[in-house]
Amino acid sequence: MATPKRPPLVAVLIARDPAMREAIVANRKRITIREGYRLYKPGMTVMICCHLEPWCVQADIVAVRHCQLSKVVQEEWEADGYVSKTQMAEDLRRFYPKITWSSPVTIIKWENVRGQLVDDYNQEHILL
Repeated sequence: MATPKRPPLVAVLIARDPAMREAIVANRKRITIREGYRLYKPGMTVMICCHLEPWCVQADIVAVRHCQLSKVVQEEWEADGYVSKTQMAEDLRRFYPKITWSSPVTIIKWENVRGQLVDDYNQEHILL
């Protein structure tokens, strides 16, 4: 009998920023903008993690959009925590020094963040 094929584990790497991590586990950050055409697809389960220190959660991708950086809409850059399109571009240059307004980007949205870090966060923030 043939073994069912499973898709490979896919990751979204994030920075060492504690505020960003908290926003992810608290379900306030559910989007990221990445330089280049990335092959993420809705329905994929991903690990959102840091390769430099132990931090990891799991999530389900619900939407992916490809466009030029200049075409990222206000709803998207605000959802990623930026107060302006200019701030978004300046911040992305920290990670992608050669990014320009005409550079291709991939906008990844996720839901259903889960894992021990989420469980721990929820336990610490229970409203009585």
